Amino acid sequence: MPDRLAAFEAVEEYLEAIHRFSSSAEGVSTTRLAEHLQVTPASVTGMLRRLREAGLITYHRYGDIALTALGERRAHNLIRRHRLAERLLTDVLKVPLEQAHQEACRLEHAFSPQVATRLAQALGDPLACPHGHPIDAAREDHTIALTEAPLRRALVVVRLEDESPDMVHYLVMHHLLPGTRCKVLSRDPVGGLIHLEVEGTPIPLSMSVAQYLRVQRHLEA
Repeated sequence: MPDRLAAFEAVEEYLEAIHRFSSSAEGVSTTRLAEHLQVTPASVTGMLRRLREAGLITYHRYGDIALTALGERRAHNLIRRHRLAERLLTDVLKVPLEQAHQEACRLEHAFSPQVATRLAQALGDPLACPHGHPIDAAREDHTIALTEAPLRRALVVVRLEDESPDMVHYLVMHHLLPGTRCKVLSRDPVGGLIHLEVEGTPIPLSMSVAQYLRVQRHLEA
């Protein structure tokens, strides 16, 4: 039973990672999957073959890796459970935001679809996780990276792309969380800085951090 459970969780982790990388500029590769999941490339190749045989992905050696419709549904279900778990942890259990992602990784496999539905109802059917990712992973994205935002326009932070503890802690310290209002005052490409106004206070932010913030125009401004 423990072996079967571990195998089930491994399949879900692969589907989630493939879904995540599918929307990135670099795309999905065995190397990226190996680094992300901390396994060997040979292990990735073996799992990809099993996922293909199960009808969850399309994959040819040295070729593209993509989720099938069935794999997409499985990935979306897992992502929904993960993001609901983050809401439970931060909203109810008051776990610090920088710890929520890793703790949710442990919980996400434990919820059945029925329990996930009840959890969503108990939480008030939230639309997004505390990092700003939509609970429904299929929802259309209308955000842009802060590094690409127009100058001196009222913006609101929508999402934190990097959920690692160190990055989230840094953003918490600088009050750059979903819902925060800001403006890009200027960019300094040579110095690698973006000068922001955050809730009325000017702050410099490195481009390497700003690239992980997704924003949209604040329509009430």
